[in-house]
Amino acid sequence: MALTTGGASRFALRVALFAVILAGTLLASRSAHAYPWMIRNEYTACSMCHADPSGAGIMTPYGRAQSEVLLRTHWGELDEEDPAKLGGFAFGAVQLPEWLDLQADVRSLLLHVAPPDPAPSTTRRVLMQADAATALRLGPFRASGSLGYAHEGALGASVTRGTEDRLVSRQHWAGMVFGDDEAFLVRAGRMNLPFGLRILEHTTFVRSATRTDINAAQQHGVALAYNKDGWRGEAMAILGNFQLRPDALRDRGASAYLEKSFLPNLAVGATSLVTHAELDLAARTSAFRQAHGLFGRYAPAKPVVIMLEADALVRSPKRQAIDVGATGIAQVDVEPVQGVHVAATGELLNERFGGDATSLGAWLSAFWFFLPHIDFRADLVYRSLPVADGRAGVVMGLAQFHGWL
Repeated sequence: MALTTGGASRFALRVALFAVILAGTLLASRSAHAYPWMIRNEYTACSMCHADPSGAGIMTPYGRAQSEVLLRTHWGELDEEDPAKLGGFAFGAVQLPEWLDLQADVRSLLLHVAPPDPAPSTTRRVLMQADAATALRLGPFRASGSLGYAHEGALGASVTRGTEDRLVSRQHWAGMVFGDDEAFLVRAGRMNLPFGLRILEHTTFVRSATRTDINAAQQHGVALAYNKDGWRGEAMAILGNFQLRPDALRDRGASAYLEKSFLPNLAVGATSLVTHAELDLAARTSAFRQAHGLFGRYAPAKPVVIMLEADALVRSPKRQAIDVGATGIAQVDVEPVQGVHVAATGELLNERFGGDATSLGAWLSAFWFFLPHIDFRADLVYRSLPVADGRAGVVMGLAQFHGWL
C-alpha cells in the first residue's frame, strides 16, 4: 500500500485515533460470568444459575455450586459431604438466608495495543471491574441490582456525573415469576438487552455493532422471559437508558431472542432488535437501527463447544440513504482439562455492503479457572480495518485477573 506524505499523515492519524477508541472500549469494566459454552455440561438454560434469566451477572446458589463442581480445576478430591461448599458466598464462610444472594467482583487488566507504524504502541494497567451485586427471592417476587466503581469507561452505566471516578450500576430491576415451574419472569428496570449470544467478550463486533454488550449497553424497560421444556427466550420493550444524557441519545424500541434446545448439546436461536433515537451519534441525526440474526451453540464432544452468530444490520437515518450491512462471529472453545480453556474466534463487520468496508478480527484466548472464585485470562487480538488509504492492522494483547466472592 503506497502512501503519499499527506496520505501517510492521514493514515497515522486514523490508526492512532482508532487505537485510542478501541483501547478505551477495552478498558471499560465488564460484568462477569457469561459462559454460553456451559452447554458442554448440558446446561442450555441460564435461569437456574443466574438471577438474570438470559444469563450473566450475579449467580444463584445453584450456579455457585456448579461453578465449584464443574467450572474450576480441582487439585484434589472434593469434600464428599459438601462438594460445592467453596462455591458459596465468601468461599462458604458466610451462610446467607435462602432469599438473599450477594456477590462482589474485581477484575484487573493489562492491555497492550500495537497499531501499525508510525502510530505508537501503548501499554496500560486498568481496574476493569469493582462491583457488588445482590438478588432477592421473596415468594414470587424477584429483584436484583449492582453498584460499582469505575475509574474510566462504562459511561452508559454511570449514576454519578463526570468521566472519571464514578459510581456505576449496570443492572437494577424488580419483577415477578409465574406459571408452571416459575417458567415466566416479568420484570422492569435496567437490564441486559435480550439479543444473540450473551458472551463475556463485549468488544466483539457482534456485540459492539448491535450495542448489546453486557458492559454498559443495558437499557431501562420492561421484559418478559420464558424458560421451560428446552425453550428459552426473552422480549423487552426498550424505554431508553435513563442514565444517559441528553434524552435525544436514548434508544427506544424492542429487542428479543428465542432459542430451542434440540439436543442437550445443541441449541439454535433467532434474535431481533429495532430501536430509534432522536440523535444517533453514528448517523448524526434521527435514525432507526435494526439487527436481525441467528445464533447457535453445539458441543460435538464434551471438550469442544462451537458457537456461531450472524446478524444483518440496518440503519435508517432521517433523509439519508439506508445503510445495510452484516456482522458475525464464530468461536471454538476447547477444555482439554477441567478449568483450562483455549479458544479461537473469528469475526467480521460490514456496516455497508459494497467496497472494501469489511473489518475482520481474530482472537486467540486462553483462560484458567485455577482456584475457587479466581480465574486468569490472556487474549491476543488482531483486527484488519478499512481506512481511506487501504487497510490497517491493529494488534492487541490482554491479560486479565478476576476474583469474586
